[in-house]
Amino acid sequence: MLEQHAVILKTEDGKAWVEARESGTCGSCGSGGCSTRRLADLFGRRERAFPVDNVLHVSVGERVIIGIPSGALWKSASILYGLPLILMFAGAVTGQNLGGDMVAFLGGGAGLIVAALLQKLSGTSRAIRPVMLRRS
Repeated sequence: MLEQHAVILKTEDGKAWVEARESGTCGSCGSGGCSTRRLADLFGRRERAFPVDNVLHVSVGERVIIGIPSGALWKSASILYGLPLILMFAGAVTGQNLGGDMVAFLGGGAGLIVAALLQKLSGTSRAIRPVMLRRS
């Protein structure tokens, strides 16, 4: 399980909105490390807020540890990026075989639309949602 410190921003309807505190870097920047800190500063390091089930009945301002299962990042990336890519290529290849370039273009677009619909219908699986583990 991947864990991260967070602060409670608000609570409502059994949910707690948390803001994850990014750790930034590994601490080796002063010794000529990988320059991750400079890249983070360049692109901005805004904090991200998202809801989790308020299983610990925490209140605003409290610090908690949130976690996601180890495979959740791979599953999310596969659903968000892999599925549309595969369906777009499948639609384009099918369209090319059926009628040429324009049909391939339309088939690729149809594949993307089908992927978007499948993502909407599947919803967010409980297996990949962050959970509140303990108070910090």
